[in-house]
Amino acid sequence: MSKIRTVMFTEYLRAVRTKAFIIGVLLMPLMFGGGIIAMALAEQAKDTADRHFVVVDESGVLLPMLAAALDERNEQSLFEDDEQVDPRWVLEAYDPAASAERMDVALSDRIENKEILGFLVIGPDIVDPDGADRRLAWYTDTPTYDDLADWLGATINNELRRLRFTEAGLDGTLVDHLSARERVNTLGLASVNEQGEVSEAEESNMAATVAIPIGLAMLLFMLVMMSTPALMNNVLEEKMQKIAEVLVSSVSPFGLLLGKLLSAVLVSLTLAILYVGAILLFVHNVDQVPAAIVDAISPGVLAWFVFFMLMALLIYGSIFSALGAACSEIQDAQTLMMPAMMVLIIPMMFLGPIIKSPDGALATALSYFPPATPVVMFLRISMPPGAEWWEITVAIVVMVIFTLGCVLAASKIFRIGILSQGQTPSYRKLVGWLVSR
Repeated sequence: MSKIRTVMFTEYLRAVRTKAFIIGVLLMPLMFGGGIIAMALAEQAKDTADRHFVVVDESGVLLPMLAAALDERNEQSLFEDDEQVDPRWVLEAYDPAASAERMDVALSDRIENKEILGFLVIGPDIVDPDGADRRLAWYTDTPTYDDLADWLGATINNELRRLRFTEAGLDGTLVDHLSARERVNTLGLASVNEQGEVSEAEESNMAATVAIPIGLAMLLFMLVMMSTPALMNNVLEEKMQKIAEVLVSSVSPFGLLLGKLLSAVLVSLTLAILYVGAILLFVHNVDQVPAAIVDAISPGVLAWFVFFMLMALLIYGSIFSALGAACSEIQDAQTLMMPAMMVLIIPMMFLGPIIKSPDGALATALSYFPPATPVVMFLRISMPPGAEWWEITVAIVVMVIFTLGCVLAASKIFRIGILSQGQTPSYRKLVGWLVSR
């Protein structure tokens, strides 16, 4: 055990004292924080140049309404704190005498010449719900800029609704009042305590019920990604430089492997303490953070986070360490690394369906698939409605057995491969090593 501790702390100190570790510590918050800053800068750098467009109103009734609605929008909705945040949309009525060409060809030429953003064609029978030509067509060569098209569609449809009600002899204002939509509020569950007092259901906080679990699951995944592939490079480097031959002369291959695994655990725990500690300091010291978010980062959730991170590190650390010991060249390691990385990424590929239905068949099945269990089961535990106790128990038992199997299998491959030279490994050969005595 003293030799294992020596390997563990030596590897740990060598990792945390490097510039790469410091850069890695700063890189993750910079990635997330940088994304937020980039979005804020993008909002500030939004193009607010005027957008000109043409309306061809063949119905003869909607153009004045559009012009009035657009004037109101340009006067009231473009500025925040006296700063323009959205472009001004400038409407031009189509003039048939402006060009001898066909209307759509002439206006398309103007779009190509950057004179206008697009043109809207309104069919002559659009007010009549049974009309033959109820076209509402937007022509543009910039379909990704859909703000204007969406606004035109919403504004015209509101006006059509009013006009059709009026023609049917109905009061449009009364219809709007009677058909007002109500927002659906998502609440939790009511409960009764031991004293018989009823606790009213509270409105769900999406940040607490979804964002926090997803954020912690992503952090777990990133910590595993940062630590375990590095083990393969570390083992391969020591093997190529003949350092491994010296190490195994004083410590058993299993002890060397275990020391390296535990060093990866310490490195990840250090990173977790830094990141989670910073999050806790923020949520507990900023008054604007809702109480639901503070409660979501509970000691129980953090305990599950640490446990599943430990299991994931042992599983994937064993796999990557074994692959590093089996290889003699970097090219060989890269060939074997891809399937292992795909197994690591599997749970993230199904993140969307799992979040939508954390107690569904897919999420439940992946809970019992050990390579995916750490991320999937952590999400199921930390997100409502939560996992049943027996599901957690079964998943943990399966995962612990699988983890022990990975460590033992990795130790066998490590023992044979760490001193092997000049062989091109394959998964078939690795299986042969596992079944050999």
